Amino acid sequence: MTYLEKLIKEKGPILSSELIESLINKEKGLTKDAARKRLSRIKSDIVRVKGLFADGQFLFHEKEIFNSEDYYTGLYNALKKAGKQYFTILQSLDFHYGQLKLEHLPSYSISPVLDLKGHVTFNSVLEKLISLRLITIKDDFILLSNIPDSNFNSKKAKGLDVAKNFILIQFNDWSRKIGLVSYNSSKFYSDFGKYQFNFVSPSYVGTLPKNNKTNLIPGFVVADILIGNTVNENQIDFFLNKIKAIKYQKNSSNFIPFLIVESIDTKSLNKLKSQGVVIGFVNELFGENYKELLNSLINLVTNAGAILKKNPEAYLDLISKLNKLVDGKTNNLRGDLFELAVGYYQGRICKSIDIGKIINYGGLQREIDVFGFTESEIFISECKGYNHKVSKEEVEIWLSEKTTIIRKWVLDNYILSDKKLTFEFWSTGGFTDEAIEFLTTKKEKTKKYKIEFFDLNDMLRKSRELKSKKFTEILREYYVKEI
Repeated sequence: MTYLEKLIKEKGPILSSELIESLINKEKGLTKDAARKRLSRIKSDIVRVKGLFADGQFLFHEKEIFNSEDYYTGLYNALKKAGKQYFTILQSLDFHYGQLKLEHLPSYSISPVLDLKGHVTFNSVLEKLISLRLITIKDDFILLSNIPDSNFNSKKAKGLDVAKNFILIQFNDWSRKIGLVSYNSSKFYSDFGKYQFNFVSPSYVGTLPKNNKTNLIPGFVVADILIGNTVNENQIDFFLNKIKAIKYQKNSSNFIPFLIVESIDTKSLNKLKSQGVVIGFVNELFGENYKELLNSLINLVTNAGAILKKNPEAYLDLISKLNKLVDGKTNNLRGDLFELAVGYYQGRICKSIDIGKIINYGGLQREIDVFGFTESEIFISECKGYNHKVSKEEVEIWLSEKTTIIRKWVLDNYILSDKKLTFEFWSTGGFTDEAIEFLTTKKEKTKKYKIEFFDLNDMLRKSRELKSKKFTEILREYYVKEI
């Protein structure tokens, strides 16, 4: 066994640059070219991973450790050292507790979403990370996987997602009220300069616009949001890289970059300021009461099951406060919070409830929007806070790919297996005629478990059964208005 092979077995996975450095330190006078030739002669039972690392580096590891914890730990550390565009995505996911919506993740990368010479696109980076099994796609979300010591908490991640959407509504309202951006022109999770940002809007303020012979070309306001943790220097890197890349582009529009945070360390703050970034603290932009409300929102989504069961009025009070604060602009959030509305109802009739419960069966993972049970019955609720009708195709997928696995999991659980089982589909937008016909047929023919489905009228009827005027009012105000 050669010195290099022994080193790979002891310290692998290991980058080629580290192997070369070790060789040169061991054999004084050895050139880098000579060291590289030694690497090329390493036996075939050592695997070379290429195409991911700066300066054409390779990652060497033994075949035997592939897919092991040591393999993923080494791969992760190697990307941290020399695979910036890949590691940035992993770091951003970790900051957001291991999960982000697929449409949101490009904002937190350093890769362009459109073709840009000399840069690998976000989709290409994503595909590579999926092939390496460092991330997975589940429904509309990207999740970290096989990452050592990751900060994974899917419920906290969902809480942050809801809160960020709420902040975007507020930031849009604030920026147009002061005349910083054009009215009704803002876009969320959109591209500017071939990179994606949480917020993009044209602006005609001050020296931002440019004149050409025929038109006035607007400048732009762009913004990203980092909340839920204290922001440090590593976590602002993605933002500064995007800003720098756009500034280098020829004929790029003038723009003002905002980074909205709750908390940030001094070093990061000074670094952002030196690059002309406007730091928007949540409490300074919208007030201390807003920050408290935001934290209550995150806490409610994160701990929804316990809160809705023990203190359901907290949900009703929060929805009322949200509506008052943003003057009815919360309709964009109704899909995010609809699970809580269903959870509120189930919490009144069930012994126990859980929101966003993840189950695993036979290597397959499924998420239950609302899981509740009484002494004799289990309720599995699928919740869609849509402003459009659910199609037949969607309910077919629900019954074939979701309920089948969840039912097997229930039957395999001795605590639950003797209870009656009901699968429910709640849709604020209702169902197409084809979906209703399909669900009605399935409901009549299925004997081993019950199938129920509810549109908004059914929900209002159910809310009246609870004898909660406040809950009925919230349903009407929050879910009926735009349907």
